[in-house]
Amino acid sequence: MLGRMGRYGTRTTKYMTRVARYLNRVGLFPAIVTALGFGAVLAAGSYWALHGLIATSSAQAAPIDVTKLALTVVAGVGGIVALVVAYRRQRDLEQGRFVERFGAAAAQLGDSDVAVRLAGVYALAGVADESAGLRRQQCIDVLCAYLRLPYTSDVGANDMTKEILKYPASEPAGPEKERHFEYRHNDREVRATIVRMIADHLRFDAEYSWSASDFDLRTANLENADFTAARFGGSARFEGATFYGTALFAEATFAEDARFGRASFRDAAQFGHATFAGKALFEDATFASAAQFENATFSDVARFGGATFSGGAGFVSATFSDVAWFNRATFSGDTRFQHAAFPGEAKFEGTTFSGVVRFRHVTFSGEAWFMHATFADAAWFSAATFSGNARFEHVTFSSTADFGGTTFSGTSWFGDATFGGSAGFVGARFLGEAWFMGATFSGDAGFEGIAFAGETRFERADFGGETVSFAGPQQWGPPKPVFDWDEDHTQKPANVQPQHWPPTTAVAAER
Repeated sequence: MLGRMGRYGTRTTKYMTRVARYLNRVGLFPAIVTALGFGAVLAAGSYWALHGLIATSSAQAAPIDVTKLALTVVAGVGGIVALVVAYRRQRDLEQGRFVERFGAAAAQLGDSDVAVRLAGVYALAGVADESAGLRRQQCIDVLCAYLRLPYTSDVGANDMTKEILKYPASEPAGPEKERHFEYRHNDREVRATIVRMIADHLRFDAEYSWSASDFDLRTANLENADFTAARFGGSARFEGATFYGTALFAEATFAEDARFGRASFRDAAQFGHATFAGKALFEDATFASAAQFENATFSDVARFGGATFSGGAGFVSATFSDVAWFNRATFSGDTRFQHAAFPGEAKFEGTTFSGVVRFRHVTFSGEAWFMHATFADAAWFSAATFSGNARFEHVTFSSTADFGGTTFSGTSWFGDATFGGSAGFVGARFLGEAWFMGATFSGDAGFEGIAFAGETRFERADFGGETVSFAGPQQWGPPKPVFDWDEDHTQKPANVQPQHWPPTTAVAAER
């Protein structure tokens, strides 16, 4: 609700800005002609209205009196024309003053002296504070453009301004070659000041709020960016940006789309308790260190397709209200989704999990797609809830796969899945169809206390040589699960328990 209100407020502000932009383009002469035309129409209407009003009253007035009243209205229109001229004159004066201050601040920002550049940052921020609409956006665009300039973190804080590299001649009689590299002196402090200035103007307690403005930080280089509790009411574009040091977006709010596609987070990235009212776009982003999204709210589509998480990822208690895309993503460290909620579709097709992954107590209300995913380490889905279809076809579980206590309400596909380690389905409930055709169990597999309420098929399943137990099921159909040895129980592998087949349900055993 708050996200939608923020988006509506931002759209209203942008609409008013477009109207103001159109009015500013109207020249003085057309404005006066328009005012005079409006005055003529108003005078004629006044004459007609006054004449009709007086004619219907008991008193009679001469036509000259009505004319005088109409001319009085015309005089008022003349005052409106004077106000239009005065307004345009004042507007032009303000525009000239803005251009002068803006130009001076921008010139300071381009100076070679670090002190002058810092003064330019504060001067430009001051101009933005005293401006609104397009003028404020113009100031913000310049500050963002500075952050998009080429930058090397290694030399950001040193005193070097120029570096000359000499190369020997490529031929005996040829000339030597030189390459000149110029650097902005102590540029790190200038950039840190700009980031801090922007962040301070995006927080709730800012004296002058810039939240309704747009921020174009595509390909920007940002060090230790702290946007904690920032409110981005306009567009927030960070595509291709590089974050050095910890990137803090905890409790931040994005009213429109948050664009982080192909962004590179060299150190930790913190998005805990962030709110994404628009789309959250992190396609092909790179997280070299820990990425934290605990308790984040994704109200629209969340796209992490092709993203790389090298240092662990935390989505504990996150809420994905729409489709969550993690297709082809790579999780190299431990991954945590405990207590997360997926009301929409959850897509993890072709995703690679190299570390331990935890989906414990996760709620999948829509379809969950894990086809062709790879789990190199332990995968914990215990006590998860799949209300829609759960698709695990061709999934590779190289280590432990624990689905203990999980509830599958829709159709569950595990066809051609590979369980290289222990497979735990103890106490799981399959309320819909369950398909395990062609699945391979290389380690032990526990199906004790299982409940199969719908059609269940295990044809062509390879149960390996370790113990696979179906003892004490809570429910065994109807219809009864289908195995390759249903016609001849002597063909049942010896490692599949219990020996007496089919298994006796726990309720029947108690009787």
